[in-house]
Amino acid sequence: MSSMPLKPISASLLGLALVWPFSALAAAPAAGADAEQVFAVLAAEVAAQRGELALAHHYYLEAATLTRSPRLAELAVRSAISADSDAAAWRAVRLWLTLAPEAVSAHQVAAFLSIRAGDMGAALNHLRRIIELAGDAVADAYAQVVSIVARAPDVETRLALMRSLVDVFPESAEARQSLAMVAASAGRFELADAAARRALALRPDWNKPRLFLVRLLLSEDRREEARTLLEGFVANSPDDAALRMLYGQLLVDDQEYGTAREVFARLLANQPKQPDVLFALGILSLQLDDLDSARGYLERLYGTGQRRDEAAFYLGQTEERAGRDPQAAIWYARVGDANETDAQVRIALIEARGGDLERAREILQRLRDRTPEDAIALYMVEAEILAEVDRPEQAMTVYAAALEVYPDEPNLLYARALYAVERDRLDLAERDLRRIIAADPEHADALNALGYTLADRTERYREARDYIERAYALKPEEPAILDSMGWVHYRLGDYDTALDYLERALAALDDGEIAAHLGEVLWALGRHADAWAVWETALETHPGHAYLMDVIERHRSSHTVSDDDNQLQPRESQP
Repeated sequence: MSSMPLKPISASLLGLALVWPFSALAAAPAAGADAEQVFAVLAAEVAAQRGELALAHHYYLEAATLTRSPRLAELAVRSAISADSDAAAWRAVRLWLTLAPEAVSAHQVAAFLSIRAGDMGAALNHLRRIIELAGDAVADAYAQVVSIVARAPDVETRLALMRSLVDVFPESAEARQSLAMVAASAGRFELADAAARRALALRPDWNKPRLFLVRLLLSEDRREEARTLLEGFVANSPDDAALRMLYGQLLVDDQEYGTAREVFARLLANQPKQPDVLFALGILSLQLDDLDSARGYLERLYGTGQRRDEAAFYLGQTEERAGRDPQAAIWYARVGDANETDAQVRIALIEARGGDLERAREILQRLRDRTPEDAIALYMVEAEILAEVDRPEQAMTVYAAALEVYPDEPNLLYARALYAVERDRLDLAERDLRRIIAADPEHADALNALGYTLADRTERYREARDYIERAYALKPEEPAILDSMGWVHYRLGDYDTALDYLERALAALDDGEIAAHLGEVLWALGRHADAWAVWETALETHPGHAYLMDVIERHRSSHTVSDDDNQLQPRESQP
């Protein structure tokens, strides 16, 4: 059996518009053709150029019949499909298959038309021929088969076709894997899992079903199973780049950054200039606060000429974190494309920290002029920068100016309210949050912020609880709202209820303020050692958290530390 190269199925077969005209040279009759043949070809070309597709089909079919040319028969098929005439397409494809019975493209079209006509037996025959004619290109052939089968009108038909194809080729791993893919797209995950595992049994070293199975389990939220399976695959094929890349990504998702970096480092040993691996190592090193390694990996990435904007941006982040603002600004200035606005914002912050507020604000104004769709966010950034460099009145002026341009814009009101709380402007904060809630009574964040502010800064605890409960009804799993629920119950003296909410909040989000609140409740319950333990753990991950340190120092000064409490010592050396 001869092997023929596969051609991708025509876009027109997927219901897309066909680009006309066809090439007259490609359709030209062979030398020596008679006048009738020449006329038929030229008439077809003229009709095609005019968009008269039915007429083009008529003349292409006539020319193909006269010349016995498979190419002209194919053009007759294409014109008929573009004219949305399946009957005409069938006439042409039968001629095409007669003239070129091993033309894979002809079988692709015939399979597609058979599916549209509901003739699944004929469709299966043509799908089988696509596979049989593939030769060494069997993987491409199955990809085409999956694409064609996906056009079937319902899930059961698609699955029936693929099962039938598996019956024709029972020892084909590709057939089983194709069934798995069709089943997964139909939401039949058990079938997909079984088919992929059978494919893997037939070809144990084939990555496609291995990667597919892991991703399938992840899509079903079966994370532990996916990880166990992937670790087994990696152990069996330790140098397989695709498996290690997926394993590294899984570890990152699980926040196991150190182990993930080891996985990517092994990948880099085999692919020292692979940009995605260099990028991953740079970001992981930055996450682990290993700034020297981050700088090295990202500079190597920049040197490859690929992902340069991302490399430059994160090199800026690295230098900024290292306290080298001038070097950071140089890298940020090299950033373009998607990260350019963020990079310019960082330059503005660096200028402000260096004392050149005018330059910083010029940069932000230029960005607002250039990208008006980002103007609201950029106003908030300007206010945040001014707040960071201790210019509170100017920050408030920016918020006021922005709200003149965008009255009642909820993000601006919310940002100003939070800053007003920091500045002890509770009247302004409450007014802004109430404006948001008046416009959107289900704005959970505003409800929570207002409730928390009232609970934390006033004695209006029952009113605070009402707002927080409304927020909780909208977002019952939100850690910040769980924290607020706990805090307001603490203020009301309901310590057991407070404990439940705060333990849930801290389990959902490792946050210094939540830990501080949980310790306060434990302390109120008389569980002083437990409170110290919570604070100690929080200090390990949030050593410079000001609120947490204030709470600890307040309780330290009011409490004679017992032997059990000596584990929590003063940390004057910490920032």
